[in-house]
Amino acid sequence: MLIPLAFYPWGLSLQAEETPATSEVKPSTWQFMPVDPAVSPAPVASYLDETYTLGAGDVIRVDIFNVPEYSADKGTYPVRVDGTIGVPLVGAVDLQGMTVEDAAQVLTARYAPLLTRPPRLTVTLVRARPVRIAVAGEVKRPGTYVVDFAGQTTATRDSFSGVQLPTLTEAIQASGGVTYQANVRDIEVIRPQRSGQHLVLRANLWDLIQRGDLDQDLRLRDGDRVIVPIVTNPPESDSVQVARANFSPESMNVQVVGEVAGAGNVEVPANASLNQAILAAGGFKDPRAQTSSVDLVRLNPNGTVERRTLEVNLADSPNEETNPILRPDDVVMVARNNIAATSDFLTLLLSPITSVTTILRILGLGL
Repeated sequence: MLIPLAFYPWGLSLQAEETPATSEVKPSTWQFMPVDPAVSPAPVASYLDETYTLGAGDVIRVDIFNVPEYSADKGTYPVRVDGTIGVPLVGAVDLQGMTVEDAAQVLTARYAPLLTRPPRLTVTLVRARPVRIAVAGEVKRPGTYVVDFAGQTTATRDSFSGVQLPTLTEAIQASGGVTYQANVRDIEVIRPQRSGQHLVLRANLWDLIQRGDLDQDLRLRDGDRVIVPIVTNPPESDSVQVARANFSPESMNVQVVGEVAGAGNVEVPANASLNQAILAAGGFKDPRAQTSSVDLVRLNPNGTVERRTLEVNLADSPNEETNPILRPDDVVMVARNNIAATSDFLTLLLSPITSVTTILRILGLGL
């Protein structure tokens, strides 16, 4: 246990705490990935996931007891691109990758030779930098996303009273949501560390949507990488549950062609079934549509095309045999019934005769 720096009129000064025992670590939650695979992973303290480190774009405030000319508004400094701040008397101080507590200790040491009394100071994070996150894998729009913080925030040490860092589900939402093949049970968040190693956090969003486990919705940091893996042929029941979650796309586009009232591209909810798509297209065109069955055409991720003929009952609940859950860009084909097909054939067959008869009548040569 380190000795506290001091108590101040406005509250408790920074104080280092004992490192929690490694027995508190949940191995299933995170692990280190060393840069060199031959290096054994270092032990991880349970508070490590919540540690915020300073970087370019952060703004901190330094308060020195009994030195108002270097405190409060006069002691507010942005962290520059190179990770330093410019401090009166002291000059440039490198704070890149330090916690707020580390920064207080470094500044205390730098001020000590310059003041008549040992400095007693606090460091506060007043505005957090934008968080840049990469999202890859089974999401609709993989890529890099930047989340900025509006307004002023207040935070000391490693806990925040005002900073709300983005969550895992918010990052997935920003990337358009998960695809139907996303393995939400084993999502990885890869976090760079000052040591050069990478901390791997694992999240099970299935537990979030089934049991409301908020611990799975991790708070993200600047530089985090989110990897959403793929699962082959997920169970239909799982797909329905995931599609209802707020980290899935709200809607998808399918094609409904043939004998329906509004044939063409149709926007439906992400977990829509075959019947919902037909109804969204205006329903069967009466009396031309074949209402007993339709064809479902699907382009699979491996490039193959699947075509199925399905019996249809618009009163059925979702099921794989007659009313399956659709996927984005599925095509539903509604054919003509026998009466409509016969009528169309006769119309086509007789149209030349009808045209000739009409011309003869106009010329006065017809009967």
